Formats: sequence, C-alpha cells, structure tokens
Amino acid sequence: MFDYIDNAAKLTDLLTRLDKAEWVTLDTEFIREKTYYPRLCLIQIASADTLACIDPLAISDLQPFLDWLQDPKRLKVLHAAWQDMEIFHYLGNGKVPAPIFDTQVAAAVLGMGDQLGYARLVEATLGLTLDKSQSRTDWSRRPLTKAQLEYAIDDVRHLREVYLMLREQLETLGRMKWLEKPFQKLADPTTYTVDPQTTWERVKGLQILKSHHLAILRELAAWREQRALRKDIPRRWILSDEILLDMARMQPESAADLRQIRGLSDEQIERGSGEWLACIARGKAIPKSEWPQLPRRRKLDANMSVVADLLMTLLNQIANENGISAQMIATRQQVEKMLEEGRTTLSDDWRGALVNDMFGEVLSGKAAIRVRNQQVVVES
Repeated sequence: MFDYIDNAAKLTDLLTRLDKAEWVTLDTEFIREKTYYPRLCLIQIASADTLACIDPLAISDLQPFLDWLQDPKRLKVLHAAWQDMEIFHYLGNGKVPAPIFDTQVAAAVLGMGDQLGYARLVEATLGLTLDKSQSRTDWSRRPLTKAQLEYAIDDVRHLREVYLMLREQLETLGRMKWLEKPFQKLADPTTYTVDPQTTWERVKGLQILKSHHLAILRELAAWREQRALRKDIPRRWILSDEILLDMARMQPESAADLRQIRGLSDEQIERGSGEWLACIARGKAIPKSEWPQLPRRRKLDANMSVVADLLMTLLNQIANENGISAQMIATRQQVEKMLEEGRTTLSDDWRGALVNDMFGEVLSGKAAIRVRNQQVVVES
C-alpha cells in the first residue's frame, strides 16, 4: 500500500510522518521531449515504513517539500541520480537535495557493473524481476492508472532493501570513502548549472573545425543555449548541431550567404539572420590568444605504448586486490587518452582515488613497478 499525495494538506501530513526518517529513497517521473527543462510529473518517496507518490501537477506549491529535502540530517537515496537532481536544481532555484547516496555508483564500486540500470540491480541484489510494461508511460496525463502508480512506486519500494544491502557490503569492504567525492559532486549545485559559454564543447562533430572556427561556434552555441533557456524548448529546435558547424566553418556575412547552408529555411533566415551574423562577427573578432582549444592529444609512440602497458599492468593488479573488474576502473583507451593529453591522473572520482597516486608516482619516476612473490608492486 502507498499514499497518493495530491493536495497541500496531504503533503504536510506526509512530511510530518517522514520527518524522523534518517534516510529516504527518492525517484521522479518526468517528460522533456518538448521542453528545455524537464517537466516534473510524479515524485516517489519512501522511508522504512512509508510509501508515497506525490503529484506535482495537482499541488500548486511544492516549496515545503523542496525545503524538506534540504535537511542535511536526512540521507536521500536515489538510483542514477543525475537527472533527478537536475530537476530539483531547477525547481529549487539552484538548490539540490543533500546529502545523497546513488545506488548506481555504489553498485559500480562493488564491481557489479558500470551504469547498471535499476531493474538489473534489483534482480542482481533481490532476485526480483520488475514489471516493465509501463516504461513508455506519458506521466503528464491524468488520471494515472493503478498499474502506472504501482510501476512508479516500485522504483522506491525495492530501493530501500537495495540501499541497505549495498551499504552493508560497502562498510564490510571499507569502501564507503570511495564514494565521498562522487556523492559530493552530485550534491553540488554547480554540477547542474549551465554555462552557455561552454556548450560549444558538446556540439557533435566539432572536431572538423579549426581553432578560429571554434571561436565562432562558441558564440553561436551560447546564443542557441540562451534562446532555448528563455523559450524553454529543446536546443535542437532552435538550430541543429549540423547547422551550427556549417555556420562556423563557412562564416557567412549576409542573409544571401546563409541561404547556402543546407537545412535553413527562408523563414528561419528572416527571423534569425541578424543575431546569427552578429555572433559570427563577434567570433571572428576574437583575438587568436583567446580562441578555444580542443584537448591536445598526441598519438602514442612506441615508448609511450610501453608506458601504457605498464599502467595497465598496475591497473589490473589494483583491480585484483580490490576484487573488481579492471574494466570498471578504466579501459586501455582511457589510459591512452590520459597519456595523450599529458595527464598523470585518470579521473576525480572513486576510480581515480584507486589509481591516481600510483600513476603519478610511476609517471614522475618517483616509483617503479616490480614483481615480488609473483605480484606486481610499486616501490618508491
């Protein structure tokens, strides 16, 4: 049984009942096909003895709930938390729930698989097969059926047992500290803050452009992002990535030049040409010293390939010592990319916590890799 919360009085009562809980499991259902910001349609929440679905489309003021989520004494448990946290960041005017525990990250640390889906995690830990019949539900439609609500509440119902099992295993293995950095990052509001000036980095296919083209692309992508934010529509509805790339590469100077770009209609050009041409002019005026740069990568020579071999040997040994798959820490390609970019650290999450120090010592020459008692060891 679970409660369906569709008015302010019920919400107040629910929060009172949940107030003494040391932890809650949390999930959301949303749609965003036609909007920039995700549209929240349902919130599922559970404690050890309470289950509830909160209907945000029926409750005009969610602020009491958003404030309640900020209580630092209460742990919020989610699976694959990023998108849920993004929603709360938007609704909470830049605030997010904290502290949090992400069971997807925890499962990875325990060697259960990277990016493990919720259904697979429940099956692996509890031996239960979840109903997937409602996975294509339009959560904005009302009323929601009993089957839809049961499907939704399962996302927090079973998460309670999963969380307790994972926490026990992490504590037994002494791996709770591995999770501190990734969980802090997920609970950091800046993780979800969009900087229009950096959105050019996510334009697909930008590798074909030269640095002076990238300066123009940065201006165009920032304009597109700001427009999408303001109108609350998907950025691709403003201009596609392909058109941004063509504009940056061709550097049109007039509406006539813009008509040479495939995919732009006369109506679009009439509406947007002034702003696009202004972006292009600003990009062209940026001095060379301020042109954006893609990460520099150098092809590994024979010597550096041997270094990659050594690091992979060390990585495999670390994985064996911790009882997890080496692939969970890093692939050969990721190690090579690290070397190509001149870095000595793999990442800033739990994977990096395992290998960064040793990688740094070996690459700096402060330590050597040796074999002792048929095991790989690092000696300073």
